[in-house]
Amino acid sequence: MAKRIQIHRRTFLRGTGGVALSLPLFECMASDTEVETPKRLLALYVGHGFALHGDWGWYPTLVEGQLRFGKSMEAFTPLAKRITVLQGLEHPQCVSAGGHSTADSFLTGSNPAAAVKSPSLDQIAATAHGHKTRYPSLVLGNEGGLGGEGRSNTLSYNQFGRGIPATNNLRGLYDAMFNSDPTLQKDQHTRLSREQRRVDRVLESYREIKRQLGRDDSQKLEHYMQALRDVEKDIERLELWMDKPKPQVTAAGLALDATVKDPATFIRTMYNLIYLAFQTDSTRYASYMLQSMNSSAWDNVPIQLGLGGTHHILAHNAVQGGENLVALGKYDKFQADLLAELITKLADTPEVEGTMLDNTIVLYGSSNSQTHVNTDYPLMLVGGEKLGLRQGAVHDFGKQAPPLSNLYLTLLNALNVPAAQFSDSSGTLAEIMA
Repeated sequence: MAKRIQIHRRTFLRGTGGVALSLPLFECMASDTEVETPKRLLALYVGHGFALHGDWGWYPTLVEGQLRFGKSMEAFTPLAKRITVLQGLEHPQCVSAGGHSTADSFLTGSNPAAAVKSPSLDQIAATAHGHKTRYPSLVLGNEGGLGGEGRSNTLSYNQFGRGIPATNNLRGLYDAMFNSDPTLQKDQHTRLSREQRRVDRVLESYREIKRQLGRDDSQKLEHYMQALRDVEKDIERLELWMDKPKPQVTAAGLALDATVKDPATFIRTMYNLIYLAFQTDSTRYASYMLQSMNSSAWDNVPIQLGLGGTHHILAHNAVQGGENLVALGKYDKFQADLLAELITKLADTPEVEGTMLDNTIVLYGSSNSQTHVNTDYPLMLVGGEKLGLRQGAVHDFGKQAPPLSNLYLTLLNALNVPAAQFSDSSGTLAEIMA
C-alpha cells in the first residue's frame, strides 16, 4: 500500500509541475474590459549591490533641495524631481540569511529558509487587479527560469510562496502579447487543450490518492490541489482571451533575437516590451531581475564591457575602493543608462490626467548594501505621482528604520490594493506620500 501511494504521489507532482511550468505567461487571466486609468508597478533588481560611495556612488546627494547624482547615475539627472531614494530599509527576516540568498526575498520579505513564505509584492497586486488585463503580470529575468532556492532567477512568488519562472524569451513575449498569426493562435488552442487534459488526469488521480492518505499528508495534498485548481482557472480564462484581438504592435525596431552577447540590446528590447505591455494595458505589473546572484553568462557581462571581472567579483572588490569601486560604478552606469531610457519614455507618453510615468511606480534596487551584506538596501522609487507618491527626496531612516515591508504595504495601497498587512509590515510609510 505505501509503495503504491508513493508512486501515485510522484505522478501527481510531475503532472502539477508540468502544467505550471508550461504556462509561464498565462496566470490569472480574465475577460474584464472595464475602462480605467491603469495603476502600474515595475520592480527591478540587481544582485550583489551597487558602488555606493565616491564620485561613482549610486546614492545622490541633496543640494539646495535638489537631487544631485554622481557619475554612475547621471542619466537620471533630468528625472531628479520624479525620484525618491530610500536608505536604511531592509527585510529583518533576511539579515542573517545566506549572502547569495536574498534575491529570493527582495519582493516577499520572507527568509528563503522559512517554512512559510509570503507572496511577492507584484503577485499580491496581480491577485487583486490582474483579471482586468490579458496578463495579470509579467515575470521577467535576464537568466530566466527559477534558479534554485536561495539562488533565485525570479523575483515573483505566488500565493503559496512558490517561485514563478521568469521568462527571458523576447520573441516568445512579443508573440504572446501581440502576434495574431492564425497558425500561432491555432497552436495555442492546441496547447491549451493538451494542458486541460493533463489537469483532468491529475484531478482523477487525486481522488484515488486522497482516500489513502492520512490527515497530515491529506492537508499537504490539498495545498497542491489548490494550486492546480488555480491553473485550471487560468486555462479557462485564457480560452476567453483567445478570441479577443490582440493589440496591433509592430515588431519593427525590436531586436527579438538579441542575446546576452549584446546585453545592452537585449535589456533595451525587454524594456521596450514592458513599455508596450503597459501602453496597451496588456498588463499592469512586471518584475524584472536584471542580475541574479548566480554564476551565469550575465554575471560575465562586465567582462564584455571591459571592466575586468564578473559582476560578483566587481562587487566584492569594490569594498577596497579606488579603481575597483570605479569598475563597479561603470557597470552601475550601464544599467542606469538603459533604465533611464525607459523611464524617460514613460514620462514622455501622454495619458489621462498626465503621463504613463505619473501612473506607474518604478522600484529599483538591491538586497545587498555591499556584497553579501543583507542590510540597508539601496532603493529608488520613480514616478507614481498620480498614485499619491511625493518625489524629489532622500529619506534616510537610520538605525530606527521600519521593515522594508512597510514600504511595500504603502505601495500596495497606492496601487489600490486593499491590503492591511504585507509580510512582517508594522504600518505604512507616510514619508513617501503626498
